[in-house]
Amino acid sequence: MSAMGHIRPFAEDDIPQVAALHVAAFRRPGPLDLEGYRRYFTDTFVQHPFGSGALPSLVYEEEGRILGFLGLVGRRVSLDGQRFDALVSSQFVVDPRCAAGLVALRLAKAYLSGPQDLSIADEANDVSRRIWEGLGGATALLLSMYWTRALRPAQLAVGHLRARPRAAAIAALARPFAKVTDALVGSGRARYFRPAVPAAPGEDLTGDTVVAHAAAVCGRGAVRVDYDARGVQWLLQRAARGKAGRRLLKAVLRRGEKVLGWYIGRLGDDGVVETLQLAATPASVGDVLDQLFHRAWRHGAVAVTGRLEPRFLQALSDRYCVFHRRGPWVLFHSTRPRLVEAFHAGEACLSRLDGEWSLRFLPSLN
Repeated sequence: MSAMGHIRPFAEDDIPQVAALHVAAFRRPGPLDLEGYRRYFTDTFVQHPFGSGALPSLVYEEEGRILGFLGLVGRRVSLDGQRFDALVSSQFVVDPRCAAGLVALRLAKAYLSGPQDLSIADEANDVSRRIWEGLGGATALLLSMYWTRALRPAQLAVGHLRARPRAAAIAALARPFAKVTDALVGSGRARYFRPAVPAAPGEDLTGDTVVAHAAAVCGRGAVRVDYDARGVQWLLQRAARGKAGRRLLKAVLRRGEKVLGWYIGRLGDDGVVETLQLAATPASVGDVLDQLFHRAWRHGAVAVTGRLEPRFLQALSDRYCVFHRRGPWVLFHSTRPRLVEAFHAGEACLSRLDGEWSLRFLPSLN
């Protein structure tokens, strides 16, 4: 790599090169679906409803060749009544045939040196974490934890085996016995894996509800996203799209006119519900969890999982959730001491829907 390489803003004309770079970096099989990539990059990084942000998406270019890409999408966040500009990064890809470490370092440095108040990467791997921390960023350890509530534990275990090529044959043999085991466990007196019938019924969740009540359920002392109707609708539409066999589960819970909270999750073809957003107060989250777990169980889910918000720790523990770290790190960078303090303390209503999950490249969604 020569000294002629430079970083510049990403433009729509760059999509063919960035698409080829993405295929090379992730070793995607099959021919290049340029039209699918064009729709994805345009919708996600050019025409998204969150404005231009404090910094546009970036490319690293050398002699006309794009060797690196870093997608950036703006968010407006609030804390203690004060608003801040935030950026969420995604699709951090570098040409594996070049000096990848140096290109990645320069792109990350350009990102963290931008004018935004807060920088976030919430699905980072170990390599990204080392680069990030080397540039002065930090890891939100509490927010990098996950919880899982088993609903059908035997089938959940078989699913883990099926994901391992060497154990796939064993999983196929064990699957019928797992269903019988779960049926017996769920019918016993101690129904630890069968969720309680919720006390509060769920109603269909709309974007207007999220916009109107997000501040109340998050609380003043937590970092939260400032939603508007267009942005929430965009996020919900992306959550609803997916492979056949997957289903969006979302509901709001009320007591009279009062909103207790809501949940948004996706039931995958592995039988696990991924919780994308869990919005409630510590006093009301138990009702929201009971509704989510019971609905997931009725739809045949084997488990429900989600990223930890420490303020919900007691309610999750009371409902037999297991806490673990499954891979991705939540990284942040800010020169604002109060924002740094909040992330280290886990005081952030930053759901997976608000972060990189909604910016993923999923060919089946396009």
